[in-house]
This record gives sequence, C-alpha cells and structure tokens, in this order.
Amino acid sequence: MSEYQYHEWQTVDRLLTPEEQAEVERLSSHIEVSASRAWVEYHWSDFKLDPRQVLLDYFDGYFYMANWGTRILMFRFPKGLVDEAPIEPFLLDAVITFETHGDYQVLTLEFDEEYGEGWMEAEGGLSGFIRLREDLIEGDLRLLYLAWLKGVALDEEWEDDDEFEDAPTDLEPPVPPGLKKLSPSLQHFVRVFDLEPFLVLAAAETSEPLTASPEIDTGALVARVPPEERDAFLVDLAEGKPGAARALRKRLEAFLPQKERQPVYDPRTVTQLQERAQALALVEKMRREAEARKKYLDEMNALAAREPQAWAQVEEQLDHGRKIASVYDGATDRLKMLEQLAEFKGTRPDFDRRVRELGEKYARRSALIARWKRLGWV
Repeated sequence: MSEYQYHEWQTVDRLLTPEEQAEVERLSSHIEVSASRAWVEYHWSDFKLDPRQVLLDYFDGYFYMANWGTRILMFRFPKGLVDEAPIEPFLLDAVITFETHGDYQVLTLEFDEEYGEGWMEAEGGLSGFIRLREDLIEGDLRLLYLAWLKGVALDEEWEDDDEFEDAPTDLEPPVPPGLKKLSPSLQHFVRVFDLEPFLVLAAAETSEPLTASPEIDTGALVARVPPEERDAFLVDLAEGKPGAARALRKRLEAFLPQKERQPVYDPRTVTQLQERAQALALVEKMRREAEARKKYLDEMNALAAREPQAWAQVEEQLDHGRKIASVYDGATDRLKMLEQLAEFKGTRPDFDRRVRELGEKYARRSALIARWKRLGWV
C-alpha cells in the first residue's frame, strides 16, 4: 500500500498577490496555487517545509490528512480577534492548542489515530471546514467541544501514555449551545475526523438551542467609540487589514448590555459520556432489530397470502423463460424466499418435497440443478 498525504491552505480575509502566489509556487514542485488556495498531494515523498509557517506567512486555514490516520486542522487569526479565555477549557496537550506567533494566533487540532485507514481521498478538503473559522470568531465553540470529544475518545488509556505531559481532564468543558443541530461544516468535521456518532449524541443531550445574535444599531454605537480609537478602526478598514471589520464589531458589542452569567454547569465525566453513548447505541441497535423483525414479519405474511401463486410463478418462469442464467437466478431467488417462508411457518418438509419434485422435473437443466445442489435442495 502506497502512502498518501494531502496538504491544503486557504485565505479568507484577503487574496494572495501575484508575488505571493509565485512565492508559494516555489515551496514545492507539486503544489497547485490560486489567489485564495494552495494544495499538494504526495504518494511517496513529503512536504519539506513547516505547514504552520506557510499558514502564518500567507493563509488563514490549513488542512492535512494522511492515510495512516493523521488529520490536522489549523486556523490563523489576527492577534486579539478571538478571546482566549473561553478557549482555555477545551485545550488538550498536543491535540488542541491555541498559540501566539507574532501578530497572529493559531488554533491547531491534531489527531493521530493508532491505526491507518488504508487508501483515502481528501473528501471536500478544507472548503468543508473553512466556515468554522468565522464561527469561532463569532464565539461559536461547538468545533472546540467536538474536537475535545474526539481527543478524549481517541485513546481510552491516557493516563498510561507517557507521551502527553498532561492527561485530559476527566470532566467535560462547558457544553456549547447548538450541539443538537450541527451545521454542515460541523457535520463535515464529525465525518472526516471520524467522531463516534453516539458519543456526539450523548454530549448533545445537555446542549441548549442556539439563540440568534441581537440586532445592533451600528450608527448609534459607532458614535460612542472615542474619536482616536474610531479613526484607528477607519484606517484599518481602509487599508483592508485582516479582521478589521470583526474587530470593530467586537468593540461595538462591548457597549451592549451584557448577558447575565449562566449558572454553574454540571460537567459529566468522560466515563459518563462513554457509558451514555453505549446506552444510546444499544437503544438504536434494538430499534433497528425491531424494525427489521417487523419488516420480516410483514414480508412473510404477505408471501404466505400468495404462496400458491409464488410456487406457480417459479414453474412458469422455468417453463416459458429462456434457458439462461438470469432466468435460473430469478427462479432460485423465488425459491429462497419460499424457503424462508417454510422456516417461518414450520413447513420445511413440505418445501423440501416440492423442491425435489421440481428437481426431477428439470433434471436435464444442468446449470439450474447445479445451483440447487449448492444450496442443498437436491
């Protein structure tokens, strides 16, 4: 099995200049570059530079995947644009990090599975995730909670792993609203990063619904910004500084009435979440089994009501159909259903007798009889 690695970067706040595109093109002989995106695939070699540095120098998002199980998602933010305090409870050593690099801060989600996934393609790539960067800027922490959930579920024996300086806390971080109804981008994250669906359902049980952002009277709030500060925002906006519009909105929101503090949440342990996920999986298994049983009973009862016609159709198909494989297969499939019906009704001897009679009738059709011999009918 050959190796497969996929790297992709994208811009959000601006486009690359022609000079920057030329610089990125020189990073690898395999790389494909546009004004807003760069991507490269490797089957035997590797990207020789630090992908994080490429992100810091040119882009706003980065996605990496390898067929041995590693997946990485990074977002770059202008320093100060994202509040650090709400992010802190979700951080996991070497898995979820939020670091400052000069004028930028980088959120990194890195997961290394213990086993490879075989051959894989980068379905959707970074485009499926890029909206999550804006969500984080807006204060939507669902991505971080899901990443934490993946991190603590990735290895059930963290405390025995000396690779990590800090084992993940046994208690969950604050549960963000909206986990019961994930956006397409979050669904993409769950799918590509292979989160256990029932663990996500268990986590979502205590999640409140999302509430709409309040309408802002922008004109009135802008007037309350001190002149010097207001002029600085205007300069940033005029020069197209990345994140300038969001930084201004964040400043205006500071004038709005602050929400009352939420009551202290009652965190669940990782074990409780896993046990609840197992319970939900069992309920779903039982539901599917009951549904399959009902479907089977409905099919058997319907077939029982027309059993004479079903036997007649087998003979009609063999008497009047062509002596070809598809006709033999069709007749055999009908008999398989009648065999199931015999088991259901407890009339197996009658089925065996009738099939033997058919075997005698069509004994000269060797291809048909060979099929029935393999099934033990004749």
